[in-house]
Amino acid sequence: MERRDQLVLTFYSPEVPKLKGNRKYQRPTLPTNKHPSSSMPPQRRQQHVDQTHTCIRMFCGSLCGFSLLMLICVSPLNWVQFLVINNGLELYTGLWISCNHELCWSHTPKPPYYLQYSRAFYLISVLTILISLGWLLSACLPRRGSMTTNLDLKVSMLSFISAICLLLCLILFLAQVHRHTGDAMESAFLWAYHINWWSDFLYMFSGIISFVNYITFRSPPLDQNVTVIPTERSRLGIGPVTTVSPAENEGSRPEMEYTSDREENLPNAEM
Repeated sequence: MERRDQLVLTFYSPEVPKLKGNRKYQRPTLPTNKHPSSSMPPQRRQQHVDQTHTCIRMFCGSLCGFSLLMLICVSPLNWVQFLVINNGLELYTGLWISCNHELCWSHTPKPPYYLQYSRAFYLISVLTILISLGWLLSACLPRRGSMTTNLDLKVSMLSFISAICLLLCLILFLAQVHRHTGDAMESAFLWAYHINWWSDFLYMFSGIISFVNYITFRSPPLDQNVTVIPTERSRLGIGPVTTVSPAENEGSRPEMEYTSDREENLPNAEM
């Protein structure tokens, strides 16, 4: 009996605060996004995204149109100057202009046909960029219900094709000039020829921007049917989250009190 008197059993059942049942409990607020677009409805946000892509598309079209305008303006001008070493005679010629001199080339095709290939690539470059601008203008018309499928990708590919053709045109014209430059003449390229290189750079830049615009624009739109279910988190971000409803919490408290009373009566019965 003495050993039983010295044996003391202590049961501790802490009270769990009710998070959902207590209306006076104030849940800590998490930091919210104060950006103006956070409170914007999804339809309005998607509209701003579409307007941004349209502005970028028009910017690419403006670059292509400006480059085409420069090409058309400098095409009838002289691109290179020849200097005859013996008498100091200056000869001027271009892609579509002949200097009408025995030391210079004429309009009669002669192998290796550098000049003719250069003109062909020039025409292909102009035609491809005209097609690209036509698609962009047709997409801006209000009567068109839907834009051309993958418009940015097509504009990008046409810009790259036009830039490559113009690059081949300039390289072949350079080869034509070096072919006629020798001991009798010296050559010097004029500003009109260098403007064509800037046009080629603008074509490449426009193609890159259009391709980036296509990659960002093909992302899936916002689904309005998807509902977001809020999730509960603990105060400090660690530990379990209470998911017990108030009715279950009220029903569990009498059961806990009954078990605690029963455990307290067991030592008394043994005494």
